[in-house]
Amino acid sequence: MRSGLVCTLAVVALLNLSAAEEAPNNAVVKAVTPTTWLKAQAKPHFRPGHGLPRLTRYGWILPVDVRIELAEQWGYALEFCGYVDQDVVARLDQPDSDEAKLALLARSDPKRYPIAVICSRRLPGIEAPPETWTRDQDGMVLNAQAQSMDGTQWSEGAGAVFSPEAPDAVWKLAGEYRAAPLRELQKRVPIAMVLNGGEYGLGVLGFAKTVWSKDPRIVAAVGQGSWEDYISRKKAHAELLIADAVRQAVPNRSLYVYYTAGGETLRNKDATIGEWGYQWKHMRGVSDLPSNEIYYKHFNDGFTGRLNLLTLALNAVANEIASGNSLSYNWVCGGWVRGDEKVQVADMERWSGFLKCYYTAGMIGANVGYYELPPGGFSTPFPADAPPIWLRQMVASAYVHALFSQVEDLVRHSDLLPGPLKHGISTNDAAYEFPTDDATARVLVRKHRTSSEWLLTAWAADGADRPVSVQVPELGRVTVRARACGSVYRAVLKTGKVVLVQCDEEGSAYTKPTSAKATTKPVDLSLAPTGGTTR
Repeated sequence: MRSGLVCTLAVVALLNLSAAEEAPNNAVVKAVTPTTWLKAQAKPHFRPGHGLPRLTRYGWILPVDVRIELAEQWGYALEFCGYVDQDVVARLDQPDSDEAKLALLARSDPKRYPIAVICSRRLPGIEAPPETWTRDQDGMVLNAQAQSMDGTQWSEGAGAVFSPEAPDAVWKLAGEYRAAPLRELQKRVPIAMVLNGGEYGLGVLGFAKTVWSKDPRIVAAVGQGSWEDYISRKKAHAELLIADAVRQAVPNRSLYVYYTAGGETLRNKDATIGEWGYQWKHMRGVSDLPSNEIYYKHFNDGFTGRLNLLTLALNAVANEIASGNSLSYNWVCGGWVRGDEKVQVADMERWSGFLKCYYTAGMIGANVGYYELPPGGFSTPFPADAPPIWLRQMVASAYVHALFSQVEDLVRHSDLLPGPLKHGISTNDAAYEFPTDDATARVLVRKHRTSSEWLLTAWAADGADRPVSVQVPELGRVTVRARACGSVYRAVLKTGKVVLVQCDEEGSAYTKPTSAKATTKPVDLSLAPTGGTTR
């Protein structure tokens, strides 16, 4: 059976009353702005006083009124500006600037309007020492095509490549370029969330190894070791120097989140994957929490298939748990058009179900990005019954964030259970899910560390709702409903019986406390599979 209205995040579930329902069949649906549309929706219900960090976003900056509405009602930090540099700080002295208005708002109520900022991307250029750049055997600076340039002097835009052997002074200066405007801004307005979009300085082997391998100094430094290990160490060292400067500049932040420094979603995918990222064992600590990229149909198969979103997320989670990190804050996107919306953009019901699984796996917040400029931009009005993709995704994340604010204690003070099988890609690691004898029905379970309490999430990744059964240590065999939009349950063991309460009976939305009645069943200790791999 396909998902019903209770599970949908389409128009009917998202709107209090859609304009299409009100209007005659031949009437034109009124166009609305993003803020007007958001104000018409049922708001997410957050637990008062919860401690989850605010959601953030990345991409082209949103209109001010949208940013304020998202901060007031939808669990997002108040997006302050683009990259923070000295020009941004200077605009605080211009009363009519967006920055001055938002700073005033944030100072008036920092808890309601916690500021999110994005670090400057400025890097040393002409002021950098000569050993900053990759050079050939004759000492000539190399460009990105591994060709010698006409001199050893580098200037902005000349195409020189940063050397992994660049001195620490280079990265400390890069850190200061980010920290200096943040220090000045912090004097004027409290900063909660600090984002670093990465993708600067030292690149990945897949792009830069051809250049680096022509520099005798770099080749000697690699020696008989692994190129992958070498560049991961060097990248982590550089980013830790930058992170230290940013952290000192904003000591009272909620989080500093770097793109990306997580457990490697694609590790062990194939023999060459190490050329396109950095090893977690070195990058750990660059971001305040592990941070991975999970974008729909972007180096993955979507909801199902070998490289499906959840299998990749759990691939990173297993690596993070092994190093002592049980929580994460990730960069997520349910897709962007890329020429084919039907193929490249996720169904929002199933996207919500995936997000519930990722939260169950330890995610406590996310950056909700959108990486394609919509026609007309982000302020363009749209039919009230056809909100744009980027806005639907932001609402979907807000509802899931609100849902997990209700079970925050259980997430923070529990462990994700490994399950009986091995991971389908990293086959030496646990799968961190429980088998259902159905590859597209996924079940994750957390166990509280000090009480007989569990959190279970069941997801129908293929979109077809159905009941599934799993066997959980101590709880025994439990039957739950896997839905396209996910189903989250709290379980308690009392006097030999399992008491199960569904937390999200609304489906994709979460606008009020659950009223679901508990079900109580005796513990069933029938056997479950004990070996093999999953997905």
